[in-house]
Amino acid sequence: MNNISRRRGSRLSNTRITCLALIALSFLLLIHKQLKRDTLSKCIISHGTYNGYVYNSLDVAGSGETIANQCLVESPWMRLAQHAVKLPSADGKQKVIADWLWIDYHDRINVLVEDPKSQPSEMRFLILEQTKYALDSQMSLSVVGGIIEPERTDDTQETPLIAAQREVHEEMGVMCQKWLELGKYRTDVNRGMGWVYPYLASECSYSNKNASEEDSTAVGAHDTEKQQVRSMSLSEVRSSLMKGRFMEVQWSNTVALAMLHLQI
Repeated sequence: MNNISRRRGSRLSNTRITCLALIALSFLLLIHKQLKRDTLSKCIISHGTYNGYVYNSLDVAGSGETIANQCLVESPWMRLAQHAVKLPSADGKQKVIADWLWIDYHDRINVLVEDPKSQPSEMRFLILEQTKYALDSQMSLSVVGGIIEPERTDDTQETPLIAAQREVHEEMGVMCQKWLELGKYRTDVNRGMGWVYPYLASECSYSNKNASEEDSTAVGAHDTEKQQVRSMSLSEVRSSLMKGRFMEVQWSNTVALAMLHLQI
């Protein structure tokens, strides 16, 4: 009887030891994963902290799962990372691309703004004429654009509409009553670069408020390009669009969507 009791006690003791060992192993694995995640989240080169959204795919619809995300370079504007992506395979074999370069970038807004002097008989729009670094000194027509400011120290974050209203006021000195959302579009489906939210703003009027007052802590506050504002008729905007004079795809997409809507 005593031998049986001793065997039972020994089995119970071994079971407890096994359970404690499994718990300890699970805890160590969690610590390891967290340390690995913290290591991967630190950038090799940093020119300032990127506070925007960092993308990881969960492969819900078979588009690939992010299994590693190593930051290479960051600045307040963007984050360049090397992802390891596990892709679905028809033969059941796991395929991993270990050098998938990805760019996290702040989401942006684009707005085609109706001219406050527009008339029912002749609809007009405020269009910017400018050049940009990547345009090789060529002049292009453009619409109002800017980033949606990321989370601040007070835990507030702009919505796309608020960002659009702010940018239109800052760049044009205009406030508009009607805002038409024209969708949400990924800049690059393979490399990221954030999302773009285009709008058509109408029933606008010039504001008495000082449009030049900007938040100096905002990521998008230091824009240095020179811009000229032009008033163009609906037919002039449509013709310029067809001739490729809106030379960035975000601008041409916004104007084309607005033109389609105005034809309905």
